[in-house]
Amino acid sequence: MERRVRGSILNSYLDFIKKKWGKDGYELCMNDLGFEENFKNGHYYRDEIRENILRWISREKGIEYCVECGKFIVSNLGILSWLVRFTDAKTLAKRFPKNFSEVYAYGNVEVDTDQENVIILRLYDVNRMKESCKVWLGVCQGATEMTNTVSEVRKTKCSVDGDEYCEYTINL
Repeated sequence: MERRVRGSILNSYLDFIKKKWGKDGYELCMNDLGFEENFKNGHYYRDEIRENILRWISREKGIEYCVECGKFIVSNLGILSWLVRFTDAKTLAKRFPKNFSEVYAYGNVEVDTDQENVIILRLYDVNRMKESCKVWLGVCQGATEMTNTVSEVRKTKCSVDGDEYCEYTINL
């Protein structure tokens, strides 16, 4: 199965670059990667495009900015980011697999909320590079921040390092 991602996610990555490094950073990224225009939000594109954007961020600015990019994506989901403020982290986490499948045409997500103060997020066949792992760390951190939840997010397993899946443990 071909790995595909919605254009809205790709545009979110480009919006992060524009916000963080301005028009010059945005244009440099677009030129370096050979993009001529933003992506159509309702269309799916090859996931390699997302990975190339992440490689560019890591190479040009540093891998730590991939975490910031993940936080940015979560906090800039439009009306959804406003509504999230009125829910708790566990409720948001339970909805995450459905939301993931609406944006990504590959991989599988499991969420375990059975423990009282812990959320475990498992991503199967999602991350193929460390930069992507960092984005998901930022997504987890950003989601708890959006719900005004004090938390500690740790990556506890990594498919890039040979584990069956990537796992993020969120202690509330």
